[in-house]
Amino acid sequence: MSTDLEKDLAAALRRRAGEVPDVPCPPLTAAAPTPRRGWVMPVTAAAAAVVGLVVAGVVLLPGDGGPQRQDAVVGQAPEVYYSRVVSGVPGENLAEVELWQGKARTDAWRQKIVGGLKVVDGRVVPDSSMTVLAPESGVCYPAVTASDEKCTAPGSWFNPTLDFLANAPRDPEAIVQQLHDEAVAEEARRTGPGGDFSADDKTFSAGNLAYLELNFLRRLLTGNGVPADLEVALEEAVKLLPGIQTQPDTANVLGEKGTGYSLPDYEGRLFTVIFDADGHYIGAPDQAVVHGLAPALGEPPSRLID
Repeated sequence: MSTDLEKDLAAALRRRAGEVPDVPCPPLTAAAPTPRRGWVMPVTAAAAAVVGLVVAGVVLLPGDGGPQRQDAVVGQAPEVYYSRVVSGVPGENLAEVELWQGKARTDAWRQKIVGGLKVVDGRVVPDSSMTVLAPESGVCYPAVTASDEKCTAPGSWFNPTLDFLANAPRDPEAIVQQLHDEAVAEEARRTGPGGDFSADDKTFSAGNLAYLELNFLRRLLTGNGVPADLEVALEEAVKLLPGIQTQPDTANVLGEKGTGYSLPDYEGRLFTVIFDADGHYIGAPDQAVVHGLAPALGEPPSRLID
């Protein structure tokens, strides 16, 4: 399906060394050896991942000395949002993306990314043969500079700014209608003058549009700033997408289980989002996500939010 998704991280993570162009990939640190395999992740993919790609990265239990999971406290304003995303396939390619993002649209952000082959205690174990090339910081996430289109374009479901998420409708039917309208506009843009694709008889089909909508919803849910009540409403909206398939006891990449909602692409491969019993997004079979709050950019999270 013609889903642009700006080189979605999940696809990038599955590319083996032989599929990566023979271009030198600098290591994450000067001390790291020359990588034997690697992938390039644009900031928008790392975000969603950002794409996207992008997550219950760490399961922290009471007594482990780390931040405790808890609901956001009314009136207690954090300095920055925090998310941790684990994406990929254990034993093949894995990436862990930690993102710190200011509360205002044009605030600064920072991210830390490691690549590896396995997960221990919910964290990707760094592997010197795996590198990820992506911006380390910027402003107006997922943009890098305030002049980037992602920063200047109006907020929407396909460009979910923090202000948009705070004020978005909570009625599932209204959400589905708006998603449909944005998907039609997006496909018209992509297949119009200067677009990347040519329209065919499936471009504006209900199945293709719903698949595109689910892709962008996964990116939105992976990102920061989604209010809890909107998260619950989005699960109900997903249930209304044409052709949606429901699978109870679907596990994310870290083994956490919830209800999976999937749509197939043209080749029958399922694209999935998973919600737990409380209506919180926990990732996908190739992704896990956790959100929290941190005192400053680059600081460990002070608390995690379910």
